[in-house]
Amino acid sequence: MKPLSANRGSSLKLCTLQNDAPTIYQNKQRRGFTLLELVIALAILSIVSGGIFLTFRQNPRQALQSASTQLQADMRYAQRRAMAEGRRVEVLFYPFANAYTVRMADTNETLRRVYFQNGVQVRTNFPANRTGFLPRGTVGVRTNNIPGGVGSGAGTITLTNGRYRQTLTVIPSGGRVTINEITLN
Repeated sequence: MKPLSANRGSSLKLCTLQNDAPTIYQNKQRRGFTLLELVIALAILSIVSGGIFLTFRQNPRQALQSASTQLQADMRYAQRRAMAEGRRVEVLFYPFANAYTVRMADTNETLRRVYFQNGVQVRTNFPANRTGFLPRGTVGVRTNNIPGGVGSGAGTITLTNGRYRQTLTVIPSGGRVTINEITLN
């Protein structure tokens, strides 16, 4: 290359130095994220996860209603099963474990076992926390102190969780199970 004149060269040289001077971002390859980008990403992630948590968390009324509906459906299942098989089907309640079991009365074969979730507790006024369905679909339980060995099996089941309570009533003649309104505990 041919050297340039002093005036032109110096101005050109400055120009070339300015144009050729590496900047911090030009020659550096970017690896990773900046602290600001990480903070923004974490903030967005925490907002989204908080929204998801609130969406899936049931409030106490919904949890109680859901448990009552499940119990009513399982009682209907027990009734249908007794009628279909021509055998007694029992529903046993375990207040200490907040659970119940649907089983065949003659073989003790467990058909369903359900544990209440979300702090739902169960109480009954059935003798020995047991009710059941006879082959004709009516409510009746096996008992030793009644002639014929079958009691009425009628009664109530009370579900509570914190400040709410809901009662299910078992009607003996038709084997119906009704859910009463949720009340404050």
